[in-house]
Amino acid sequence: MFAHLRDNHPVQFREIKSSHASSSTGSSSAEAIVQPTVKEAFQHQASYAPSSHRSKEINHAIAYCIAKDMMPIHTVAKPGFQKLMKTTVPLYKVPSQKFFSKTELPKMYNSLKEDVGKRIAQGKWYAATTDLWTSSGGSGHPYISFTIHYLTDWKLQSNCLETQFFPEDHTAENIREFFDNMLQEWGINKERLVSIATDNATNMKKAFQGDTTFPSQWLGCFGHNLNLAISKALKNQRVDTAVRSCRHLVQGFSRSWKRRRELRNKQEALRVPQKSLIHDVVTRWGSTQKMLQRFIEQQQAVSAVLATERGAWHLMPKDADIAVIEQVLQILQPLSAFTDALASESRVSLSAQRPVLSHIISDILEVKNEDSALTKDLKRVMKSDLESRYTPEAKKVMDLTSFVDPRFKGSFSDDLNVTVNCCIEEASKLSEMTTSEGASHTEQSSTTPPPTSEKQSLATLLNKITSTRQQRAEEQEGEGNLSIKSKTEAEIKVYLSGPLIKSEADPLQWWSLHAEELPHLATVAEKFLCIPATSVPSERVFSASGHILSPQRSKLKPEKVNMLTFLHFNLGD
Repeated sequence: MFAHLRDNHPVQFREIKSSHASSSTGSSSAEAIVQPTVKEAFQHQASYAPSSHRSKEINHAIAYCIAKDMMPIHTVAKPGFQKLMKTTVPLYKVPSQKFFSKTELPKMYNSLKEDVGKRIAQGKWYAATTDLWTSSGGSGHPYISFTIHYLTDWKLQSNCLETQFFPEDHTAENIREFFDNMLQEWGINKERLVSIATDNATNMKKAFQGDTTFPSQWLGCFGHNLNLAISKALKNQRVDTAVRSCRHLVQGFSRSWKRRRELRNKQEALRVPQKSLIHDVVTRWGSTQKMLQRFIEQQQAVSAVLATERGAWHLMPKDADIAVIEQVLQILQPLSAFTDALASESRVSLSAQRPVLSHIISDILEVKNEDSALTKDLKRVMKSDLESRYTPEAKKVMDLTSFVDPRFKGSFSDDLNVTVNCCIEEASKLSEMTTSEGASHTEQSSTTPPPTSEKQSLATLLNKITSTRQQRAEEQEGEGNLSIKSKTEAEIKVYLSGPLIKSEADPLQWWSLHAEELPHLATVAEKFLCIPATSVPSERVFSASGHILSPQRSKLKPEKVNMLTFLHFNLGD
């Protein structure tokens, strides 16, 4: 600036120079007048006001980080976080922990809850999951979850709505009452609830299976059904003995640092993958399969370690047990991927359950002549248990859902004609429901006093025309129903005549392109393709809640747990 004044405005430059010279005791040259650096200029700025847009923006970002990443709220008061914010945003003053707990997070929760409610209202049909869970870390509080799944514009939506403290007895009546209250709170019509997926606990089955107050279909979680069938087979005496011996071996290594060190040395010497032995969780067959598989992979290295320690020879499973483990793995390995494959919340899953079950029962668990006696026995137990866990009503829903998935159509129906008839019947019911709702809306509109101005005369005339048309339709009700049936039959013929889409393709995207061409069949697809095959969405809720309600945060109040869990699952990226 001074250079510019000196070169272009000499008169003004001399005036400024003289004024500075008179107020300073140092040099009189222009070089003595030094401008502050950008950093120095910013350091002399005032801090952001709490009500400023920038402060609110950063407050919101911190609250988002706390909720999305499941961080403790008291993080904002820790020295490390304070140092981070002072370094990156020196003009921002971090509010107190109480501000985020009492103000910012509740404000974010209320705003998001309103948005989620609006999104849910856009759906036509809904499926739900629920589960019970007891927190760890000293509090031991019981919680119950509630997740909802629906379609909007042929896109699958999923929301975790509640993680409620549930101190009452876990009876079927109390569970049903909770569920009813949640539907009312979120404005979900019970008649629009297609299915409820839970585990196979007796209280859950009693709460929803065959209950007339809930017209929706109860579906047992596919993962739980498979787990129960496999667990029953693993109770075979020979298998149980072999699994226990392997578990005893893993415990022997997990308790000894020396053995684990020697195992790595032997793995390196034998050129086998350096992997640790896996301890299983008794209630989860997948972890048992991984434990057995890892032992077989590391059998040579494990034997080499134990061979040098005479007092540990008893840890090594006997040859008979190893033979049993190998036979068990031949059955379990093909089953290991199915539970995770059907646990997606972003893709259609129930329609794939029928093909998966068919493959498991007819192929994997099919008894073959070359099978050993033990393998045959295990297959029979699993197959029988798995088949017994699906009621005729549940199979009907699975068949119908698979039928309206263009990846499968009628390929996996036990009786295609029965499935087609069920589809036609369902389309007729949905058409009647739509007509009934339309008539109810028209009746409500007719109670409004007619407008008196001349400009409304056309509306009055159109109302008469519409009423006449509806009366004529009612007189031809039988013919109308026949028309819907014949149209649906024609649509099904067109639908079945087309090729199957690729297995990795999205059936909802296919329906978004063909819904206008097959309108009646599309209504059936829209109703059933939102149903999840498992109750994993609720289990994911409790997994996240376990991180939120950690042992270090065991005093967190239940309403805060519900709020933080809701924010974690429903906040966008």
